[in-house]
Amino acid sequence: MVRGNVVFAVARRNFRSYFSGILGYLFIIVFCVAGSVFAFSPRFFTANQANLDQLSQQFHILLLFLVPAITMTTWSDERKLGTDELLFTLPASEFEILLGKYLAVLGVYTVAILFSLVNVFILYTLGEPDQGLIVSSYVGYWISGAALLSVGMLASALTNSSTVAFVLGVVFCCVPVFIGSAVDAIEWCSRMLGYEGSLYTVRTALQSLSLPQQMQDFSIGVVPFSSVCYFSFLTAFMLYLNMVVISRRRWSAGQKTNMEFQFAVRSVSLLVTFVSLLVIFNLFPARADLTSENLFTLTPATKATLDEIPSDQQITIQAFVSPEVPREYSETRRQLLGLLRTFDLQGGGQLDVRIVDVEPFSEEAEEARALGVSPVRIQYEQDGKFEEAEVFLGAVVQSITDNVEIPFFGKGLPIEYELTRSLRTVSQKERLTVGVLQTDANVIGDAGSGRDWEIVRELRKQYQVISVNPSRPILAEKSAESDGEAAEPFDVLLAIMPSALTQPQMDNLLAYVRAGKPALIFDDPCPINFQGQGGISMAPRLAKPSQGNPMFGGAPPEQKADNGELRSLMNLLDISWDNGQIVYDRMNPHGQFASLPPEYVFISRSGNSKNAFNEESPVTRDLHDIVALYTGTMVDRDRKSDQEFVSLLQTSGESGLLKWEDYITSSFSPFTMSQTAVPKPNPRRADDQYAHIIAAHITSKSKEEPLNVIFCSDIDMISDWFFFERNRGNLDIAFDNVTFVLNAVDQLAGDDAFISLRSRRETLRTLRYVEQQTRDLRKKLATEEKEAEEMKDSRLDAAREELQAKIDEVRDNDELDENSKQVQLRQKTEELNRKLELDEQELEREKNARIRKAGLEMKRQIRRVENGVRLFAYSVPALLPMCFGLLFLGMRNLAEQQTISPNRRR
Repeated sequence: MVRGNVVFAVARRNFRSYFSGILGYLFIIVFCVAGSVFAFSPRFFTANQANLDQLSQQFHILLLFLVPAITMTTWSDERKLGTDELLFTLPASEFEILLGKYLAVLGVYTVAILFSLVNVFILYTLGEPDQGLIVSSYVGYWISGAALLSVGMLASALTNSSTVAFVLGVVFCCVPVFIGSAVDAIEWCSRMLGYEGSLYTVRTALQSLSLPQQMQDFSIGVVPFSSVCYFSFLTAFMLYLNMVVISRRRWSAGQKTNMEFQFAVRSVSLLVTFVSLLVIFNLFPARADLTSENLFTLTPATKATLDEIPSDQQITIQAFVSPEVPREYSETRRQLLGLLRTFDLQGGGQLDVRIVDVEPFSEEAEEARALGVSPVRIQYEQDGKFEEAEVFLGAVVQSITDNVEIPFFGKGLPIEYELTRSLRTVSQKERLTVGVLQTDANVIGDAGSGRDWEIVRELRKQYQVISVNPSRPILAEKSAESDGEAAEPFDVLLAIMPSALTQPQMDNLLAYVRAGKPALIFDDPCPINFQGQGGISMAPRLAKPSQGNPMFGGAPPEQKADNGELRSLMNLLDISWDNGQIVYDRMNPHGQFASLPPEYVFISRSGNSKNAFNEESPVTRDLHDIVALYTGTMVDRDRKSDQEFVSLLQTSGESGLLKWEDYITSSFSPFTMSQTAVPKPNPRRADDQYAHIIAAHITSKSKEEPLNVIFCSDIDMISDWFFFERNRGNLDIAFDNVTFVLNAVDQLAGDDAFISLRSRRETLRTLRYVEQQTRDLRKKLATEEKEAEEMKDSRLDAAREELQAKIDEVRDNDELDENSKQVQLRQKTEELNRKLELDEQELEREKNARIRKAGLEMKRQIRRVENGVRLFAYSVPALLPMCFGLLFLGMRNLAEQQTISPNRRR
């Protein structure tokens, strides 16, 4: 039986001895400062996230230094000073002494961790971090260090030199830390021996046993039971080895060989037992989700979907997964397999989950392709060189009546949402229908392009999608009246670029909207999505493309309804929209996109606009980041009492408006034989300090004029790129563009089951202090740009007046005859115009140089702000343990002085 008083007596003795000198405090100071250097690295400010991700990625490196520093004297000093014999002659068992020493080093490590909590204090001064995430991160720091302490104690038990114990401790701790990289050496040896087979299973097993891999879940706000068991088993196993080493002194010479063999067998058996238990725990994962939003817990929507599967229906999920994936996709693969196991356990008899390992060129690969799951070629870096691999990471959800393909689970794709949506879709007897209006944007293949936009492909995973011809009455009953053949009915209309419709087509659209049918409408004054070699080929202010080349007898372009201004539609919706006016916004909270112009509008909760997203509408209340490109804006008019205008998206107050001629240069494209528009690289901007509305939901419950329309003045936000990025997840920021449009369709269709699940994501917790400082600097830059533009204009006006005066002087010269006057006027005008053009170019260069200088100064000021925060973060962690060290060492010295006789004091 373990006696607590004995254990704590040993622990208290060793704990006090560690802090008896300055060396213990010095190690803690170095640990705290190094932790701050890792936590507040330059990448911390680039990411603009109030968390400890940068520290978590490097924490195992810190442990390689701190753990041996704490444990190096645990046994070695006892043996060096000869006190080990005295220690083991005390009325205490070897296990009690071992446990007491372990608690002592654990106490020292806990003190170091507590001192490092200064990092959390600094985080709270910069932003509002997730408390659950901070707790789970520190639980991971503490439990991983606690496990390595037992490893360091083993190194100390093998020698009587603390220096050697430190070196051995580093070497021993490297085993669990870098065991995942050992497979590279194994692969090299196997290649040297001629073995060409795959070692993926070995790689996966070794990586799962590595300490950084086990710490990953802690850093995202999850405390996994399997990882807790891993660290507990590692601690228990290494303490057992400690016990074996310290008990060797009792082995006689004749027993040594037999005892070594016996304990070797015991150790191997214990290790196999622990590894087997870990495998079992990984098969049935359990974990505590500490994040504020419970991001890693199955949502009620998912549980309800599993419960609502009809008892007479059998659904199959077939997941085709490559056994070997690049490192950046290993976490996605692990999460997918874990969620599939959870679905299988909770789905009951109605759900069958089949996981297929797919090797390249195998029968399984052909089966996956036949079912709609195709491999994706991924380029990745390994051992300093770039390689490519075909990766299968998709699934097919099938029922008797329907099936949904998920071709590839990218890093940015919400796995739970995709699986849950697919389950619900195939379990329904009938899908709702979305009608996609045929326009010049060619969103759906039926319009002649032969290829669907990604938005259409995404909608097909949940809805029945049909093409709607605007040349015929869109309403089913109106269509039947016109030609006797009713149009196919649908639940929601998606109309992209209706400004390109002809008048008859517009009349059909207006009839549909006027009937109160739900419609999601996107239009754009400057659709960058249609920018080609010659410029933007499609915009409301540009003519419709010709049907063939007019020079060779082709038909001239058709006339747009309302000349592309959407007047009739805007009058019906009771809003104002300028088809050539765009909005810009200087507020850009994402440092990695700092080089983008203000015409890339970032709608973000981390900005200074409190109403960027409507908090009441289900469409936007859970969104965090959206980017719009050269977007238009709308203004609400005075509307009737039964109508409602709800703003969904709007800019910050650091924004302004640009007219068509301010930001566009018109040209003629020889590629399309039509007029095109080319955006100016640096248009003149003047902030108006207003928040401009980009998207709104207009409704009316009036029986005479019902309305249910969501209008958005930018189509670039739903271009294919955002769908590709959502899947691949290559950026540090997860934009909600796709989520916004899917939420809008669901809301209009009256099917809001997945809105909350789709919108579910981590709250964006940014560095508000740094943002406030940079926001002030951006305002200063805007003022500098405005002053430079005004100075240029004033000097140009003065130059024009001077030139005009010289021309007037020639014109008013009565000594010249009329012909001579005309010749001199023409020469003088040409000469002065050339001079004015040169002056204008020079003034433009001066203006750009001044703006560039102001921009560079702003960047330097931002770096100064970041460096100031970094200096504060590096200094404070060192001060706290230093003050405690001076205090306790001073108190100890004072106590020693008081025990000395006054006659012996100097």
